[in-house]
Amino acid sequence: MTTDHKSEGRDFAEFIRNLTPETREEVNRKALEQAEQEFQEFKAAFEVGGCYMCGHELTSFDAANPCIHWLLRPAGFTKRHFPGVAKAFSFFQIQSYLRWVANHGAFAQNINDLAIEGTGKFIELTIRYGVYEWAFSCGESDYAGHQTESPDSQVPHYHFQMRVNRAAFIRYNDFHVPFSRQDIHQLEAMRHAPDIIRGRFPSGEGMGDLLHEDRLEQIVAQGKAAPDADQALIKLDTFIVAEPGTAISGDDLAALIEEAKAKGGTLASVVKKLPNVKVQTMISPGPGVVEQAPRSGRGRGKPDAE
Repeated sequence: MTTDHKSEGRDFAEFIRNLTPETREEVNRKALEQAEQEFQEFKAAFEVGGCYMCGHELTSFDAANPCIHWLLRPAGFTKRHFPGVAKAFSFFQIQSYLRWVANHGAFAQNINDLAIEGTGKFIELTIRYGVYEWAFSCGESDYAGHQTESPDSQVPHYHFQMRVNRAAFIRYNDFHVPFSRQDIHQLEAMRHAPDIIRGRFPSGEGMGDLLHEDRLEQIVAQGKAAPDADQALIKLDTFIVAEPGTAISGDDLAALIEEAKAKGGTLASVVKKLPNVKVQTMISPGPGVVEQAPRSGRGRGKPDAE
């Protein structure tokens, strides 16, 4: 059955590949409209302390009716209730909801899905909101399924971690969380045709979206200086090298620094005005971005088992 789910995903990817560009664009447009409508429902409820999924308050808990908002830890919710949530909602549903919650606090910086920040696993994602931190992890062996005493580990699955005030509430190795059929369908389509099918989370964008290669030039040209460097979303390191036989004018450089300050911009946004120089700007997540919580345990004690 699992193999069929993956095959379905690959077949879907080929179906999408064979559509005309115009048809694919229309399909994307409708999907984005639907996602935006759902986000607006989430936002309207969340801002008054409610859950758009179940219609109850975020503080509500009914053990007989699992809901995603339980991950905001209403009274009564313990880690033994998490499998019920994971069974009732898919990986992508849970992830989308938590992304929306995180971006309600601050755009992108509370969602770290950057591959360069991870340890090379298939899925590595950390999301933060207030005192809560949620992390997802899936290695290739998890996605393939591996033999252990747990039946859930033998099918494609992921691992989940939740911290409250930095203290462990759910650990990665507490559960092997099976992907739903729809999860596998979507993941396999993305793996089979990454050039045309990419996971998108409208209004739930993270650092992976913000630092996508298509946006890097815009970030350099239009970047604004952060009021508080310790909470900066993006870090820009700019290297300026004079052409052979020339020198960089200290006065010109000082003038550009003042120009950037006056505009509230960055040095990187104006430094190319210097004559006879080569400029290279390195872009990386700023100190205000949530750190990934890798399952490798690198630097944090022993790694959790897969």
